[in-house]
Amino acid sequence: MEEIIKKREVPPLPQEILIKYGNWEFNTSDDTQIKDLSDTGVKDIVEKIRSGICESLYLSPNEDGEIDFGFLQLECGGSNRIFLQIGESYEKETSWACFDPDYLDSDEEAPIEASDGQSVFPMACTMQDRELAAKCVEWYAHTCEPYPGMDWLKQTNQ
Repeated sequence: MEEIIKKREVPPLPQEILIKYGNWEFNTSDDTQIKDLSDTGVKDIVEKIRSGICESLYLSPNEDGEIDFGFLQLECGGSNRIFLQIGESYEKETSWACFDPDYLDSDEEAPIEASDGQSVFPMACTMQDRELAAKCVEWYAHTCEPYPGMDWLKQTNQ
């Protein structure tokens, strides 16, 4: 089931960083693992998204980066389009994705080169606002939840 969750008031950003694992790609390669997940490290990640330097990002509250505990995935390789998805824990079977209302009824594929070399992203689940994507990543790093200042497409397997 799909449901659009409208943005709401954004409370103050908590101080604590909750993510325990980060990678510049959607994999668990040691070569691309992000070593600094302190407040300074998260600010660096956010700035790389704002400036367009970051083309792929994977964050997890699990120190091994296991997908079963929830994750944030961002992909925008070679494109001005950004795919941003938050997967909740395995048991909840819920994901949150950014979306473009102009493509919600489209089957068109986004022109994004995925870091895994094979994933395909629907245009419907993309956006073009790097600043908003950066805010979503920063919020997730501190809360492991979707940013309340953005509309989300919530998908459940129920």
